[in-house]
Amino acid sequence: MLDQLLDGDEASCIEDASIGSSAVTVFLKALNNFCGEVINVTSDHTTFEVRNLYEVVINKEVEKAKEDLKPVIIIDAGQQGGKESVMLALYVIEQLVACNDNSEMIEKVKWVVLPSTNPDGMEFARYLMPYWKKNLKPLDDGPRLGVDISRNFDKEWNSCPEVENKFSQIYPGAAAASENETIFIQNALKKYQKNAKIYLSIRRDGHSIAYPYGYSKTAPSNEAKLKRVASEIATRVNQKTNGIYLFVNTSIYELEGKQYCGHSVDYANDLGIPLCFEMRVFLENNNKIISKFHKMPRGFEASLRNGYFSGIRELYNVIVNQKKYPKMFD
Repeated sequence: MLDQLLDGDEASCIEDASIGSSAVTVFLKALNNFCGEVINVTSDHTTFEVRNLYEVVINKEVEKAKEDLKPVIIIDAGQQGGKESVMLALYVIEQLVACNDNSEMIEKVKWVVLPSTNPDGMEFARYLMPYWKKNLKPLDDGPRLGVDISRNFDKEWNSCPEVENKFSQIYPGAAAASENETIFIQNALKKYQKNAKIYLSIRRDGHSIAYPYGYSKTAPSNEAKLKRVASEIATRVNQKTNGIYLFVNTSIYELEGKQYCGHSVDYANDLGIPLCFEMRVFLENNNKIISKFHKMPRGFEASLRNGYFSGIRELYNVIVNQKKYPKMFD
């Protein structure tokens, strides 16, 4: 595969590549071409700027009777633009498809990954405004651009105070599910909700795992299970990252310190997916400040990436290790 695809000084591993929408497309098409027995890449939706929104299904098929009952883990990344969460999603895909040590993970669980859910915002952040989080759809009443799709889901969308400033990076749109990107994610969640056991939304700029709700301080009925899993994930990440930063676990509301309405985790939870989480990764703002005073440790990003994948692997254990996680889905 690499002999046919590599050109000149191109990086052979996705974690070493510069991540943009073109890199995502080439990477996914290559895997679909060369590893088609375990991966299926489709794209039935596009953004306003006609960039593809990809659905990646990773699955090593077993006999049909078991296949029909196989549990599903759904992961999306990149809702708030930036390349960091997208990079992690592509790394997860790489590890699941190409690493023999993880072969059981795709035999016992079907993985559905939406690796770049806001490619327009990613490209805009990459070249023009690094902290841009919205998509790029023009708004109707002037030269303003974009909706924060992470606040555009059809669950308690209008429960927060109205954001009147449409230049705001947290403008949630004129209506719930008004954006192509939001519809794409909602459709994927509904498509797999029957067998979906876990939903994880990977987002930029943070170091945490959070659970419902975003719109309310009220605890969901399965709060104890959510806390147990979140705590185990935090432990795994902290063990792998050697305490560079403390990976925290809490509710989305507590993490924000206020309401976060129209959140995809709350939407997925409302669909009946048992365990729903948001994972924030790579601490952009903190790293920028700290790096002004001293260099980050050697291998810092690799350590974080491995830690995050260790946490995601624990989600798999929640499904298959019933001795450690009894009655998690009863």
